[in-house]
Amino acid sequence: MSGVGIVHYTKNDEPGTLVAEWCHSEYGNGTGVATGGPSKGFEGHYRIIYYDDQGNLQAERELDIKKSGAQYQVSWLNNGDVSAVGIGIETSGGLSVGYRD
Repeated sequence: MSGVGIVHYTKNDEPGTLVAEWCHSEYGNGTGVATGGPSKGFEGHYRIIYYDDQGNLQAERELDIKKSGAQYQVSWLNNGDVSAVGIGIETSGGLSVGYRD
């Protein structure tokens, strides 16, 4: 299976900021920080930077999260083009999203 992954976002103490933990079928796993979002909830538009498990820059993207009922539609944009899409659910610990490049 290639081009699939999962990411879990949690709120940071700083309003509008999310912390990410991710794994991907080809790129391994790592962390990330999203900024510029709303002070409440997960729905919104963010700028996110992802790092691999060694702390090296992996990717910089725009992150768009939209709520639709109990689920979230998520897309990642690279220079304005959609590079990945996903679907997620809110859990007691944050927002968990499965995605595909």
